This record gives sequence, structure tokens and C-alpha cells, in this order.
Amino acid sequence: MVRLVFFSLFAICLSDNGFTDSLLEPTPKEVFGELAGKLRLKTPKLKEGEYEIRIWNQQGLMFGTAQMLYVLSKKQDSMTVFKYLIRWNRNRFKYATKLQPNGSVSSEELWIQLTKNDLLTLPDEAAIYAQLHPRQPKDSSWTSVETDGSISVHAKKFENSVWILDGEGYYVEIFGPEGYRGYSYSNPRGYIRHKPDIVELQKMVAILDEMAALFR
Repeated sequence: MVRLVFFSLFAICLSDNGFTDSLLEPTPKEVFGELAGKLRLKTPKLKEGEYEIRIWNQQGLMFGTAQMLYVLSKKQDSMTVFKYLIRWNRNRFKYATKLQPNGSVSSEELWIQLTKNDLLTLPDEAAIYAQLHPRQPKDSSWTSVETDGSISVHAKKFENSVWILDGEGYYVEIFGPEGYRGYSYSNPRGYIRHKPDIVELQKMVAILDEMAALFR
């Protein structure tokens, strides 16, 4: 009996997709870490106040782990920014082109703008899921009797739920003296057109605009 109960519990655990997926699927850090190795990017050794930020861009209809990467390396007395255009032969990495910013970069001003938009602390898109995809009320209308005996019909205002199933995604990796963290956003520019009041989307798009402006 004991063996039977143990086997049943073990079978249930294995049948739980979330459980098995968490064991079998690589984490974003592992996935992008493998590609970073192909780009000859190493895990940085950082001192207090130093950071390396990697912003990966993945296009939904293209092969490969990512098609573009920004790398911002902030040292105590300097800062560098590079952009990588990554080419694939289907899912096989071919090569990457490394680009420098067009013109001079004001390191201090850029860092101020990026941190103002919470580059280091922005939450993952999961934190705004309910704002992007609000649940609609089941009973959306009701009636009331007015003082003159008339009946009025009222309806709840439906909040727009937006789904963008294809497009692009961004994954931000932050290497700092305190450790590592990452967060991701899918189609931030697309979603902000429909949800302009979501602060986290505003900040993510502002970060991307700051980085893109360096290479125009």
C-alpha cells in the first residue's frame, strides 16, 4: 500500500506540465547566455556602482534566439555602448555585426535618462498582465426604476483587453555587483498604442527609444 501511494504521487508530479517544464526548459539566462558566448561576451566582473546591461531583441517571424542586442557597460569612470546585429542560417548562428553609436555619447546624461526610467528596477511584464488583459465582468448590465416610474438600463464600461500574438520581444539582463536579474516585455511599442496609461510600458519604450537613438 505504501509503495502504491508513493507511485501515485510520483506519477501525479510527473504529469504536472508546469513541474516537468520547469525541469526541462532552459531559463532565459541559459538561453541568452549560450548566444552571448557565440558573441564572445563573458560574464562581467564588476565593482560597486558598475553594471552591464544587455537588451536582447527577438523578432517573432525570424529564426534564431535573438536578432539584435544592445550592450551597455557602465564602469566607475566610463561607459560604452554597442549594438549587435545577429544573423542566422535558420536556427544556426552565422555571425554578428558589432556597431558603435553614431556620434559622441554623453555617458552621464544617458545613464541619468535610463535610470530615470527604472532600467535597473523595472518589473517583468507579468506585473502588468491584469492591465493588459483585464477580465470582463460577467453581468455587464442592470436596470433601475426612476422616481417617475420609468425604467433605466445601465451597462458597465468594458475595459479594452489587447492581445498581440506575434511581433517582437525584449529581454533585459542586468549584471551588477549585487547579482543578476532579468525582465522581459513583448511588443511594448504595440501595446502602448492601445494602453498608453500603463507606466511600465511608458518606461520600457522610453528605454528602447534612448538606445535606438544612439545608432540612427
